[in-house]
Amino acid sequence: MRLVIRGHPLERMRDRGVTREDIENAIRNHHSSWSTQQGGIQYIGPACSGDDLKVWVLPPGYCDDNATIIVKSVAWKGGEDSS
Repeated sequence: MRLVIRGHPLERMRDRGVTREDIENAIRNHHSSWSTQQGGIQYIGPACSGDDLKVWVLPPGYCDDNATIIVKSVAWKGGEDSS
């Protein structure tokens, strides 16, 4: 998967100690996903540590290993909500 992470999501990653590998793992191994009211997709899945990570992406979201995914934001589950 090719992740596009710029601006806001990079700031959230730094603020929250999230790595690119955490995001990839959460998307690949997500256990929950749904469309958001803002027209995006939210995934919840385990980061590399096993802790649940919320990842918001622009549609179409995860399709296959060759897909380009644009990340809107990230947060640890139970932490501050963002979208």
